[in-house]
Amino acid sequence: MKASVFSNWRSDLSSFHAIVYGRMIDGLIAARKAANITQVELGERIGQRQTFVSKFELGERRLDAAEFVKVSRAIGADPFEIMREAELD
Repeated sequence: MKASVFSNWRSDLSSFHAIVYGRMIDGLIAARKAANITQVELGERIGQRQTFVSKFELGERRLDAAEFVKVSRAIGADPFEIMREAELD
């Protein structure tokens, strides 16, 4: 399993769903970085501030399904592929 900013957060939760959610966020972070998009730029693309992006990337705020899809598409990533990969890790 790859390293994650959620490693401590995940260890405190036993839920399979929480683990998969954390992997999905890891996928968003990786896709954002691979696309060379800053948190500020992503925030602008989705009509939010950089702090919104920072908070969901750090696990301080959860994204709902619609937000996840919006963020994925703003990055240029396939939200469904990120979800599939999160389930397989």
